[in-house]
Amino acid sequence: METVILKKVKKFVLILLAVLIPMCLISIWISYNWLTISHFTVTDGKVDEKFRIVLISDLHDHCFGNNNENLIARIEELSPDLIVLDGDIINKDSANDTVAVHLVCALKKFAPVYYSLGNHEYEYMQMGHGDLLVNLEKAGAVVLHDQYVDIEVNQNLVRLGGLYEYSFETSMQSAEENEQAISYMKRYVDTDRYLIMCAHRPESFFCWDYADKWGVDLVLSGHLHGGQVIIPGLGGLYSSLEEFLPKYDYGQYQLGDSVMIITRGLSSNLKALPRFNNPPEIVVVDVKPG
Repeated sequence: METVILKKVKKFVLILLAVLIPMCLISIWISYNWLTISHFTVTDGKVDEKFRIVLISDLHDHCFGNNNENLIARIEELSPDLIVLDGDIINKDSANDTVAVHLVCALKKFAPVYYSLGNHEYEYMQMGHGDLLVNLEKAGAVVLHDQYVDIEVNQNLVRLGGLYEYSFETSMQSAEENEQAISYMKRYVDTDRYLIMCAHRPESFFCWDYADKWGVDLVLSGHLHGGQVIIPGLGGLYSSLEEFLPKYDYGQYQLGDSVMIITRGLSSNLKALPRFNNPPEIVVVDVKPG
């Protein structure tokens, strides 16, 4: 009798595995190849006319079609007023910057392109690729490397900045980096323009509501990959800062009077835990009068 029961249990387990394994593989494939679009709306009294930002991050040298033609086509369809590439478009160990440069060349044809650095760009340059910033600028991007630009978007006066370092004094970076970041932020916020900050690492501005303390109107971030694995009903599984089931993983957050939008990104470094139940994301941010 026990032998019959054991055989039935084994058969059930085999059937379960035969179903679950293909489902898991399909979910992983979707999480790297099935482009999705997420829409967010932000309202603000500084804004007189609606404008649209398309935000992408964490491509990690992945390609959606030949030379990213599928990604480029989807972004073009969205009719952006400006496009933000918010870091980790390449990998730290990429052989070259061809994927990022080609993407910038293609996207600049239908909207201004702004490129903010992520940790992988920093490490890529530290490994001897000092020409990255020059190549991106030659391709047509405005590189926001601890810099900001004053622009006009649909008659709105906007200051667009980019900061990789933490926006507050911390032992996680050197005293020199602290001084440079704080000095930069003081200059950046000294304006009446609508303030948009591209910060690859969102913890620089959600920790202790620093976006609100600095008076930044809109922070655009990535880096967290949506928690890498998304658990239905619970959200992202893990972030390096908050560890398991983080409060901040992806989506739109209100930080006092400031708004933060964190994209799940488009891919991940293949050496990391695979994305699961986490389709690649293009973010659309419509900024409207409030």
